[in-house]
Amino acid sequence: MGRRHLNSVFTLLRQFFPPDLSAHYLKAALTPLEQTVAMAAGGILIAIVIGLITGIWVAAGLPGHRAIYAALASVRSIPDLTLGILCVVVVGIGPAAGMLALAIFYSAAVGKIFSDLFRSADREPIRSLQATGASRLSVALFGLLPLRSKDILSYGSYEFESAVRCSVIVGAVGGGGIGTELVGTINALDFRRATTIILLLIALIAVIDTCARWIKQRPALLFAVFPLAAVAFWQDRPSMLAFSHSISTFAGMLPPALPHEALVKLPKLLLETAEIAVGGTFFAMLGGLPLGLAAARTFTPPWISLPVRRVLEALRAIPEIVWGLVLVSVIGTGPEAGIIALALHGTGSLGRLYAESFENIRKDPVRSIVATGARPLAVAGFAYLPLAVAPLAVHTLFRLEWNVRAATIVGVIGAGGIGQALYNAQQLFFYRQMAAYIAITWVIVATVDYASSRFRSDMGLMERYA
Repeated sequence: MGRRHLNSVFTLLRQFFPPDLSAHYLKAALTPLEQTVAMAAGGILIAIVIGLITGIWVAAGLPGHRAIYAALASVRSIPDLTLGILCVVVVGIGPAAGMLALAIFYSAAVGKIFSDLFRSADREPIRSLQATGASRLSVALFGLLPLRSKDILSYGSYEFESAVRCSVIVGAVGGGGIGTELVGTINALDFRRATTIILLLIALIAVIDTCARWIKQRPALLFAVFPLAAVAFWQDRPSMLAFSHSISTFAGMLPPALPHEALVKLPKLLLETAEIAVGGTFFAMLGGLPLGLAAARTFTPPWISLPVRRVLEALRAIPEIVWGLVLVSVIGTGPEAGIIALALHGTGSLGRLYAESFENIRKDPVRSIVATGARPLAVAGFAYLPLAVAPLAVHTLFRLEWNVRAATIVGVIGAGGIGQALYNAQQLFFYRQMAAYIAITWVIVATVDYASSRFRSDMGLMERYA
């Protein structure tokens, strides 16, 4: 039975190859690809503007800064998939809903990160400005902003890459772009074209990575990027706002409620969501550790580290929901597909972060162990791993925090958990149930976010006083 099932899996996988690289389809695929880039660019433009304003406001300690910071953290705890569903209700199906969802989610994420960056800036220049009698706002604009300009540039480019991947997620629930195209090809069992879409997405992420490196080296290029992002925003701006429909729909969500049969199933849904998040993180850690070591340029020669880094980039470039769509087609619905999807994407992300952590360790203890004639595995086990254990723990916990959100996302495409229940309630217009699932998801994510941030803060103090 196992061999027969394995044969059927390989038979289905063969249907994904070779990809459809015909000129006709590649030309047709350019439209959703352009929509995806436009959605991400327009959403990030709004997010950067709002993020800078809120970040400076919070860092300057202006009136209401605590409430603003709490609001940013709260909105950030809403999964992007949930925002995509709500935005489709407000502005209808299409790229406008996708861009609006990205703008809301990343405004909160960017604003919170910028606030933290500004508040952790070097205090000496700030005290010098304060000694001149400068106002709080002046200190923020002429002290904090210049001190953190490189970090803002670096994080902004990273978030644009993340927004492109996120646009696939919101596209899967009607937000337009390459996500909608991918769901359509898989639902139509056109697996060769699904492979084409995945390859185009990997190529797009690679191009964005290259452009981000250029911008970091030549910040003046931003003056060309922002007008293009503004054009993209205008192109995908909402052409209609269904206020009456939205108000009636949102009114129909209140008060959130679950019928008895849904309450009975809730513990099982929560257990499946936890299983997907924890299982995906665990297997991502198992894959990320050896690949991270192999990708560390201080541990392995270039002929090993470079190919491994390309593999990690390919795994990371494909969003969890794309892995989930493919795996559900191959092995069927259920938490197993969600666990593997999160593990594959997480291996790429953790492998890269682990590699950077290994490269950043102190070199003197490593040289001492190498001088004893220790083999590479001994050097890894007694030097690299102990010295990098603190950042490895932080990255792993952050991945778990991320995977709690991602577990709800892959649930939408049949991986089980509360995400699948949320999507089913939306499709069946059970809006009070949908609101209840949204509230439960928000509580789970917010709790994990809070615990994770406290742990990372404690780890920072441990490193500082070690």
